[in-house]
Amino acid sequence: MKVVLTRCGGTREGETNVTGCYPPLGLAYLAAVLQKQGVDVTIIDAEVLGLGHDQLLERIPSDVTLIGFSATTLAWPSTRLAAERVKKAFPDALLVIGGPQVTAFPEDTLAASAFDLGVLGDGEPTLLKLVERLGRGGNLLDIPGCVVRDGASIRENGPIPWIEDLDDIPFPALELLPMERYRCVMVEEPFVSMITSRGCPYRCDFCSQIYCGSTLRSRSAESIVDEIEHWITRYGAKEVVLFDETFGVKRQVALRVCELIQERGLSIRWNARTRINLVDRELLSAMREAGCYALHLGIESGTDRVLALMNKKITTGEIAEAVAVARELGFQTHAYFMLGYPSETPSEIAETLRFSRSLRLDWASYTITIPSPRTPLCDRAVEQGALRADYWRDHTFGREPDDCLFFESDACSVEDLRRMKRRAYIRFYMRPQVLIRNLLFFVRRGGVRRVFYAMCLWFREGLS
Repeated sequence: MKVVLTRCGGTREGETNVTGCYPPLGLAYLAAVLQKQGVDVTIIDAEVLGLGHDQLLERIPSDVTLIGFSATTLAWPSTRLAAERVKKAFPDALLVIGGPQVTAFPEDTLAASAFDLGVLGDGEPTLLKLVERLGRGGNLLDIPGCVVRDGASIRENGPIPWIEDLDDIPFPALELLPMERYRCVMVEEPFVSMITSRGCPYRCDFCSQIYCGSTLRSRSAESIVDEIEHWITRYGAKEVVLFDETFGVKRQVALRVCELIQERGLSIRWNARTRINLVDRELLSAMREAGCYALHLGIESGTDRVLALMNKKITTGEIAEAVAVARELGFQTHAYFMLGYPSETPSEIAETLRFSRSLRLDWASYTITIPSPRTPLCDRAVEQGALRADYWRDHTFGREPDDCLFFESDACSVEDLRRMKRRAYIRFYMRPQVLIRNLLFFVRRGGVRRVFYAMCLWFREGLS
């Protein structure tokens, strides 16, 4: 049996990443689980390889049995079109979709596309069951954790529990990926990305947890450091990017990770994403001593009123204090801000921009607020008439809605929001001290090539 897993390129406006392109860890975890069972599996990352749909078809082996795609909701249009082409070229292969899009809209995703089956939630156990059934010609219609095309109808089977012991999952099969093609403008190369947990215990109104669960599930400190050591040994990794949104929520696990890195004498740089209310001087000091040099912080707003609307459970005072401690300990700081939250006024947006500059951050990213599906923010947008109730359903079926995805008002139009975003980037990064510091950083990290790459990303994001 041959299995191909793929990620398509192409996103809609609003989904941007100013720092680069990272390995698709979800696919790499699925591949690792299949490899452990002796399955012949290939990953085609069309996004990083820059493959169009025709080029993707050329990469798929003719005797493939199962072709799996993963898609976010914003990347769904490209994936849906690719699936149509793939199904015509490989009519006998089982076409499977996983990821946030199908978990959020199970039946609609299949009804709107050429996919035969969708995997919901944690994909590893379901995909294993699916491949085992497929290999012996068994019934695929009643596998739990799936939405299945059954003739002219579509049926969603019951959910399966979230994976509780993440230590049981093998390390992701990064060897199946073109690791030399991945880039992050701010990190040492070669680098790897990792996750140490799944799910989130917080309830920010703009964030959907439907695809990973609302309860935090954490790996053990030993497993985390074993993986770090594995990548150092196997790839000579110089840096690890931790993609958890809330590193440190399991405080004792985080502290033990720091202890183990030092006990094993691992020489590695790493950076982490965390929340303002999770970091204090003790934890930050331990992280710094263990090689963590950069923090990614979801600050989102510079006003307490909007932070409360977002249900962030933090204040501007706590933000300023945490950033000051991080800077005192020598961390680089990268913060993320959202513009145009519902009912946010132009003066409040201006205050967020001023606040972002006052924190003495090293990096700042600004995005215009989007009401992601299956979030309290999306529900509120529908209730207030700012978004049609069937907007995301139309998006799933490939219909072009007339509505704008951003929140606009009489006081703040879509063009106003775009102009404020451009102004945010220009005013933050064109300050002489910031410009000089960042140019020196890029030159030291990769010379002129890194400077050119950073400028391309900056212009794409800041001036879009």
